[in-house]
Amino acid sequence: MTRLSTLAQLRRISHRGTRHGSQRQARRPRTDTHTAGNRLQWAALVASSLPGIAALAALLFTWVSVEQSGKQLQIAERGQVTGRFNAAIGNLASPAVDIRLGGLYGLERLMRDSPHDQPTVVTLLTAYVREHAHGKVGGSASARPATDVQAAMTVLANRDPRHDGSGDFDLRNVRLRHLGYLGMWDRSRQRVIGINFPEADFSAADLSDADFEHAHLAGAVMAGTALREATLDGAELADAVLADADLARSHLVRADLRRIQAAGAHFEDTYLTKAEMEEAGLRRASLVRASLPGAILRGADLRQADLRDADFTGADLTGADLTGAKNLSTAGFDGAVLKGTRGLPS
Repeated sequence: MTRLSTLAQLRRISHRGTRHGSQRQARRPRTDTHTAGNRLQWAALVASSLPGIAALAALLFTWVSVEQSGKQLQIAERGQVTGRFNAAIGNLASPAVDIRLGGLYGLERLMRDSPHDQPTVVTLLTAYVREHAHGKVGGSASARPATDVQAAMTVLANRDPRHDGSGDFDLRNVRLRHLGYLGMWDRSRQRVIGINFPEADFSAADLSDADFEHAHLAGAVMAGTALREATLDGAELADAVLADADLARSHLVRADLRRIQAAGAHFEDTYLTKAEMEEAGLRRASLVRASLPGAILRGADLRQADLRDADFTGADLTGADLTGAKNLSTAGFDGAVLKGTRGLPS
Protein backbone atom coordinates (compact mmCIF):
# COMPACT_ATOMS: atom_id res chain seq x y z
CA MET A 1 0.00 0.00 0.00
CA THR A 2 2.82 2.28 0.87
CA ARG A 3 4.61 1.40 -2.37
CA LEU A 4 1.52 2.16 -4.41
CA SER A 5 1.04 5.56 -2.84
CA THR A 6 4.71 6.35 -3.36
CA LEU A 7 4.54 5.35 -7.01
CA ALA A 8 1.42 7.42 -7.45
CA GLN A 9 3.17 10.47 -6.04
CA LEU A 10 6.15 9.98 -8.33
CA ARG A 11 3.86 9.70 -11.33
CA ARG A 12 2.08 12.91 -10.35
CA ILE A 13 5.40 14.76 -9.93
CA SER A 14 6.63 13.44 -13.27
CA HIS A 15 3.41 14.45 -14.95
CA ARG A 16 3.51 17.89 -13.35
CA GLY A 17 7.11 18.47 -14.57
CA THR A 18 6.19 17.41 -18.04
CA ARG A 19 3.21 19.74 -18.02
CA HIS A 20 5.30 22.71 -16.78
CA GLY A 21 7.92 22.04 -19.44
CA SER A 22 5.23 21.99 -22.07
CA GLN A 23 3.87 25.31 -20.77
CA ARG A 24 7.34 26.95 -20.88
CA GLN A 25 7.81 25.74 -24.41
CA ALA A 26 4.38 27.08 -25.31
CA ARG A 27 5.22 30.53 -23.96
CA ARG A 28 8.46 30.98 -25.98
CA PRO A 29 6.80 31.77 -29.32
CA ARG A 30 4.89 34.65 -27.72
CA THR A 31 8.16 36.24 -26.48
CA ASP A 32 9.73 35.91 -29.94
CA THR A 33 6.63 37.40 -31.51
CA HIS A 34 6.75 40.43 -29.13
CA THR A 35 10.46 41.06 -29.89
CA ALA A 36 9.87 40.88 -33.62
CA GLY A 37 7.03 43.39 -33.28
CA ASN A 38 9.29 45.87 -31.46
CA ARG A 39 11.87 45.50 -34.15
CA LEU A 40 9.32 46.21 -36.81
CA GLN A 41 8.16 49.33 -34.96
CA TRP A 42 11.74 50.64 -34.65
CA ALA A 43 12.35 49.93 -38.32
CA ALA A 44 9.19 51.83 -39.25
CA LEU A 45 10.23 54.76 -37.02
CA VAL A 46 13.69 54.91 -38.55
CA ALA A 47 12.21 54.69 -42.04
CA SER A 48 9.82 57.56 -41.32
CA SER A 49 12.70 59.68 -39.92
CA LEU A 50 14.91 59.25 -42.92
CA PRO A 51 13.37 62.16 -44.95
CA GLY A 52 13.83 64.55 -42.00
CA ILE A 53 17.42 63.45 -41.48
CA ALA A 54 18.08 63.90 -45.19
CA ALA A 55 16.52 67.38 -45.12
CA LEU A 56 18.62 68.35 -42.10
CA ALA A 57 21.76 67.14 -43.81
CA ALA A 58 20.85 69.09 -46.94
CA LEU A 59 20.22 72.23 -44.86
CA LEU A 60 23.57 71.86 -43.12
CA PHE A 61 25.32 71.38 -46.44
CA THR A 62 23.59 74.48 -47.87
CA TRP A 63 24.58 76.60 -44.84
CA VAL A 64 28.22 75.52 -45.11
CA SER A 65 28.15 76.27 -48.85
CA VAL A 66 26.62 79.73 -48.36
CA GLU A 67 29.12 80.53 -45.58
CA GLN A 68 31.99 79.50 -47.78
CA SER A 69 30.59 81.43 -50.75
CA GLY A 70 30.19 84.54 -48.56
CA LYS A 71 33.82 84.36 -47.48
CA GLN A 72 34.95 83.89 -51.05
CA LEU A 73 32.80 86.86 -52.12
CA GLN A 74 34.33 89.05 -49.41
CA ILE A 75 37.81 88.05 -50.51
CA ALA A 76 36.91 88.84 -54.11
CA GLU A 77 35.45 92.22 -53.16
CA ARG A 78 38.53 93.15 -51.13
CA GLY A 79 40.63 92.13 -54.09
CA GLN A 80 38.59 94.41 -56.36
CA VAL A 81 38.91 97.31 -53.89
CA THR A 82 42.68 96.78 -53.73
CA GLY A 83 42.86 96.68 -57.51
CA ARG A 84 40.85 99.87 -57.87
CA PHE A 85 42.95 101.60 -55.22
CA ASN A 86 46.22 100.64 -56.91
CA ALA A 87 44.89 101.75 -60.30
CA ALA A 88 43.86 105.14 -58.91
CA ILE A 89 47.24 105.62 -57.24
CA GLY A 90 48.93 104.82 -60.51
CA ASN A 91 46.82 107.44 -62.29
CA LEU A 92 47.79 110.12 -59.76
CA ALA A 93 51.42 109.73 -60.80
CA SER A 94 50.64 110.41 -64.46
CA PRO A 95 52.00 113.60 -66.09
CA ALA A 96 48.67 114.01 -67.91
CA VAL A 97 46.14 116.04 -65.93
CA ASP A 98 43.13 114.19 -67.34
CA ILE A 99 44.52 110.86 -66.12
CA ARG A 100 45.24 112.36 -62.70
CA LEU A 101 41.65 113.60 -62.57
CA GLY A 102 40.49 110.08 -63.36
CA GLY A 103 42.51 108.82 -60.43
CA LEU A 104 41.01 111.42 -58.09
CA TYR A 105 37.45 110.62 -59.08
CA GLY A 106 38.25 106.91 -58.86
CA LEU A 107 39.23 107.45 -55.23
CA GLU A 108 36.00 109.37 -54.70
CA ARG A 109 33.96 106.40 -55.93
CA LEU A 110 36.06 104.08 -53.80
CA MET A 111 35.20 106.12 -50.69
CA ARG A 112 31.51 105.80 -51.45
CA ASP A 113 31.64 102.08 -52.22
CA SER A 114 33.97 101.20 -49.34
CA PRO A 115 33.52 103.59 -46.37
CA HIS A 116 35.96 101.40 -44.43
CA ASP A 117 38.76 102.72 -46.66
CA GLN A 118 37.78 106.40 -46.38
CA PRO A 119 40.37 107.36 -43.72
CA THR A 120 43.15 106.08 -45.99
CA VAL A 121 41.75 107.91 -49.02
CA VAL A 122 41.31 111.13 -47.04
CA THR A 123 44.90 111.03 -45.84
CA LEU A 124 46.11 110.30 -49.36
CA LEU A 125 44.15 113.15 -50.97
CA THR A 126 45.25 115.58 -48.28
CA ALA A 127 48.87 114.62 -48.91
CA TYR A 128 48.27 115.07 -52.65
CA VAL A 129 47.01 118.61 -52.14
CA ARG A 130 49.83 119.38 -49.75
CA GLU A 131 52.40 118.11 -52.23
CA HIS A 132 50.97 119.96 -55.22
CA ALA A 133 50.14 123.25 -53.49
CA HIS A 134 52.79 123.50 -50.80
CA GLY A 135 54.79 126.66 -50.25
CA LYS A 136 54.38 127.97 -53.80
CA VAL A 137 54.59 131.58 -52.74
CA GLY A 138 55.91 132.87 -56.03
CA GLY A 139 53.90 133.39 -59.17
CA SER A 140 50.96 135.58 -60.06
CA ALA A 141 48.73 136.81 -57.26
CA SER A 142 45.72 136.01 -59.43
CA ALA A 143 46.79 132.44 -60.12
CA ARG A 144 44.22 129.84 -59.18
CA PRO A 145 44.88 126.33 -57.89
CA ALA A 146 45.71 123.74 -60.51
CA THR A 147 42.75 121.82 -61.89
CA ASP A 148 43.71 118.61 -60.15
CA VAL A 149 44.26 120.37 -56.81
CA GLN A 150 40.83 122.00 -57.06
CA ALA A 151 39.35 118.60 -57.90
CA ALA A 152 41.07 116.92 -54.94
CA MET A 153 39.76 119.60 -52.59
CA THR A 154 36.26 119.20 -54.04
CA VAL A 155 36.37 115.43 -53.51
CA LEU A 156 37.48 115.96 -49.92
CA ALA A 157 34.87 118.64 -49.33
CA ASN A 158 31.92 116.56 -50.47
CA ARG A 159 32.72 113.26 -48.75
CA ASP A 160 30.65 111.88 -45.86
CA PRO A 161 32.60 112.98 -42.75
CA ARG A 162 31.00 110.26 -40.62
CA HIS A 163 33.48 107.77 -42.06
CA ASP A 164 36.62 109.88 -41.60
CA GLY A 165 37.92 107.84 -38.69
CA SER A 166 41.60 108.63 -38.25
CA GLY A 167 41.91 110.45 -41.58
CA ASP A 168 44.58 113.17 -41.55
CA PHE A 169 43.63 116.73 -42.58
CA ASP A 170 47.05 118.31 -42.47
CA LEU A 171 46.88 121.23 -44.94
CA ARG A 172 49.49 123.44 -43.36
CA ASN A 173 51.31 125.91 -45.61
CA VAL A 174 49.23 125.06 -48.68
CA ARG A 175 48.71 127.82 -51.20
CA LEU A 176 45.11 127.77 -52.40
CA ARG A 177 44.49 131.34 -53.43
CA HIS A 178 41.20 131.89 -55.28
CA LEU A 179 40.03 128.40 -54.42
CA GLY A 180 36.66 127.94 -56.08
CA TYR A 181 33.46 127.03 -54.27
CA LEU A 182 33.60 123.51 -52.89
CA GLY A 183 30.03 123.08 -51.71
CA MET A 184 27.06 121.50 -53.40
CA TRP A 185 23.30 121.69 -53.56
CA ASP A 186 21.61 119.48 -50.98
CA ARG A 187 18.40 118.25 -52.60
CA SER A 188 17.00 116.76 -49.41
CA ARG A 189 17.31 120.07 -47.54
CA GLN A 190 16.86 122.30 -50.55
CA ARG A 191 19.81 124.48 -49.64
CA VAL A 192 23.46 124.99 -50.38
CA ILE A 193 25.85 123.11 -48.11
CA GLY A 194 29.54 123.77 -47.79
CA ILE A 195 32.70 121.82 -47.29
CA ASN A 196 33.29 119.56 -44.30
CA PHE A 197 36.73 120.14 -42.78
CA PRO A 198 36.10 120.08 -39.01
CA GLU A 199 39.33 120.32 -37.01
CA ALA A 200 41.44 120.51 -40.17
CA ASP A 201 44.84 122.15 -39.91
CA PHE A 202 45.21 125.10 -42.28
CA SER A 203 47.99 126.79 -40.30
CA ALA A 204 49.93 129.37 -42.33
CA ALA A 205 48.01 128.42 -45.48
CA ASP A 206 47.23 131.01 -48.13
CA LEU A 207 43.48 130.88 -48.72
CA SER A 208 43.07 134.45 -49.96
CA ASP A 209 39.87 134.97 -51.96
CA ALA A 210 38.88 131.35 -51.33
CA ASP A 211 35.18 130.50 -51.33
CA PHE A 212 34.26 128.78 -48.06
CA GLU A 213 30.60 129.77 -47.99
CA HIS A 214 28.61 127.57 -45.57
CA ALA A 215 31.79 125.64 -44.77
CA HIS A 216 31.96 123.37 -41.73
CA LEU A 217 35.24 124.33 -40.09
CA ALA A 218 34.39 123.93 -36.42
CA GLY A 219 37.57 123.55 -34.39
CA ALA A 220 39.79 124.10 -37.42
CA VAL A 221 43.30 125.42 -36.85
CA MET A 222 43.96 128.52 -38.96
CA ALA A 223 46.74 130.18 -37.00
CA GLY A 224 48.51 132.69 -39.24
CA THR A 225 46.30 131.70 -42.19
CA ALA A 226 45.74 134.23 -44.98
CA LEU A 227 42.00 134.57 -45.61
CA ARG A 228 42.00 138.04 -47.17
CA GLU A 229 38.85 138.71 -49.18
CA ALA A 230 37.69 135.16 -48.55
CA THR A 231 33.99 134.29 -48.60
CA LEU A 232 32.91 132.67 -45.33
CA ASP A 233 29.26 133.71 -45.20
CA GLY A 234 27.27 131.25 -43.09
CA ALA A 235 30.41 129.28 -42.25
CA GLU A 236 30.67 127.29 -39.02
CA LEU A 237 33.91 128.24 -37.27
CA ALA A 238 32.97 127.68 -33.64
CA ASP A 239 36.06 126.98 -31.48
CA ALA A 240 38.38 127.56 -34.44
CA VAL A 241 41.90 128.85 -33.83
CA LEU A 242 42.43 132.06 -35.83
CA ALA A 243 45.31 133.59 -33.90
CA ASP A 244 47.16 136.13 -36.09
CA ALA A 245 45.05 135.14 -39.09
CA ASP A 246 44.47 137.74 -41.80
CA LEU A 247 40.75 138.10 -42.58
CA ALA A 248 40.91 141.65 -43.96
CA ARG A 249 38.03 142.47 -46.35
CA SER A 250 36.59 138.99 -45.94
CA HIS A 251 32.88 138.22 -45.69
CA LEU A 252 31.64 136.47 -42.53
CA VAL A 253 27.96 137.43 -42.65
CA ARG A 254 25.93 135.25 -40.25
CA ALA A 255 29.00 133.12 -39.61
CA ASP A 256 29.30 131.05 -36.44
CA LEU A 257 32.38 132.40 -34.64
CA ARG A 258 31.52 131.39 -31.10
CA ARG A 259 34.51 130.91 -28.82
CA ILE A 260 37.04 131.47 -31.61
CA GLN A 261 40.58 132.13 -30.48
CA ALA A 262 41.55 135.07 -32.67
CA ALA A 263 44.10 137.00 -30.65
CA GLY A 264 45.99 139.40 -32.90
CA ALA A 265 43.84 138.54 -35.92
CA HIS A 266 43.11 141.09 -38.65
CA PHE A 267 39.50 141.97 -39.40
CA GLU A 268 40.08 145.29 -41.19
CA ASP A 269 37.11 146.22 -43.42
CA THR A 270 35.62 142.79 -42.70
CA TYR A 271 31.88 142.17 -42.95
CA LEU A 272 30.62 140.49 -39.76
CA THR A 273 26.95 141.42 -40.02
CA LYS A 274 24.84 139.32 -37.60
CA ALA A 275 27.78 137.03 -36.92
CA GLU A 276 27.60 134.92 -33.76
CA MET A 277 30.67 135.81 -31.72
CA GLU A 278 29.76 134.87 -28.16
CA GLU A 279 32.80 134.54 -25.93
CA ALA A 280 35.07 135.17 -28.90
CA GLY A 281 38.71 135.75 -28.00
CA LEU A 282 39.59 138.94 -29.89
CA ARG A 283 42.29 140.33 -27.66
CA ARG A 284 44.64 142.68 -29.59
CA ALA A 285 42.66 141.96 -32.77
CA SER A 286 42.30 144.69 -35.36
CA LEU A 287 38.67 145.53 -36.19
CA VAL A 288 39.44 148.78 -37.99
CA ARG A 289 36.37 149.78 -40.03
CA ALA A 290 34.88 146.34 -39.42
CA SER A 291 31.16 146.10 -40.03
CA LEU A 292 29.36 144.35 -37.15
CA PRO A 293 25.69 145.46 -37.26
CA GLY A 294 23.54 143.04 -35.29
CA ALA A 295 26.52 140.88 -34.33
CA ILE A 296 26.28 138.90 -31.09
CA LEU A 297 29.35 139.56 -28.95
CA ARG A 298 28.09 138.53 -25.53
CA GLY A 299 31.02 137.88 -23.21
CA ALA A 300 33.57 138.56 -25.97
CA ASP A 301 37.14 139.50 -25.06
CA LEU A 302 38.04 142.72 -26.92
CA ARG A 303 40.77 143.90 -24.59
CA GLN A 304 43.38 146.06 -26.34
CA ALA A 305 41.62 145.52 -29.67
CA ASP A 306 41.78 148.31 -32.24
CA LEU A 307 38.17 149.45 -32.81
CA ARG A 308 38.83 152.47 -34.99
CA ASP A 309 35.68 153.31 -36.97
CA ALA A 310 34.19 149.89 -36.22
CA ASP A 311 30.41 149.71 -36.62
CA PHE A 312 28.62 147.98 -33.72
CA THR A 313 25.16 149.29 -34.61
CA GLY A 314 22.53 147.09 -32.94
CA ALA A 315 25.17 144.62 -31.76
CA ASP A 316 24.79 142.72 -28.48
CA LEU A 317 27.87 143.37 -26.30
CA THR A 318 26.38 142.15 -23.03
CA GLY A 319 29.19 141.29 -20.64
CA ALA A 320 31.90 141.99 -23.23
CA ASP A 321 35.29 143.28 -22.08
CA LEU A 322 36.65 146.31 -23.95
CA THR A 323 39.27 147.20 -21.39
CA GLY A 324 42.22 148.97 -23.03
CA ALA A 325 40.56 148.95 -26.46
CA LYS A 326 42.12 151.42 -28.90
CA ASN A 327 40.25 154.19 -30.73
CA LEU A 328 37.11 153.30 -28.78
CA SER A 329 35.73 156.82 -29.18
CA THR A 330 35.55 156.47 -32.97
CA ALA A 331 33.50 153.27 -32.91
CA GLY A 332 29.74 153.41 -33.45
CA PHE A 333 27.46 151.84 -30.83
CA ASP A 334 24.05 153.13 -31.95
CA GLY A 335 21.33 150.84 -30.62
CA ALA A 336 23.90 148.40 -29.22
CA VAL A 337 23.15 146.38 -26.07
CA LEU A 338 25.84 147.35 -23.56
CA LYS A 339 24.57 145.76 -20.37
CA GLY A 340 27.49 144.80 -18.15
CA THR A 341 30.02 145.79 -20.83
CA ARG A 342 33.38 146.64 -19.31
CA GLY A 343 35.96 149.19 -20.49
CA LEU A 344 33.52 151.75 -21.88
CA PRO A 345 34.11 155.41 -20.92
CA SER A 346 31.82 156.47 -18.08
